[in-house]
Amino acid sequence: ATEYLYEHGASKFFTWFDYMVWYPLGRPVGTTIYPGMQFTAVYLKQFVLNDMSINNICCMIPAWFGSLATFVTGLLAYECALPENANLTPFDIIVDLVQHRKPSTPPASSSSPKEASSSSSSSSS
Repeated sequence: ATEYLYEHGASKFFTWFDYMVWYPLGRPVGTTIYPGMQFTAVYLKQFVLNDMSINNICCMIPAWFGSLATFVTGLLAYECALPENANLTPFDIIVDLVQHRKPSTPPASSSSPKEASSSSSSSSS
């Protein structure tokens, strides 16, 4: 499927009907496939790795993406292990990372101005 996409382009790929599979019915490959790896491989072949074959790129993509996922998981684990993030839930850490902000810290234990004014008014009466 990746070789067909590389040779014929995306428009023909999505209308491709392969008569050689699922005999005698055939199969509309372009509409019954998850084309993420195919498009990634073609992109890498055209713009990054011109000297590698499509087959080798398709074989290496799982290893590359697995390494990238492992690295990102390690960074997330490092972020969770920092002392200032010890009181945060994993959801809070992901939100902080996505929004590019510093991790939130718990509020100080001092009383708020509203509590101070209500306690002073109750003590004066």
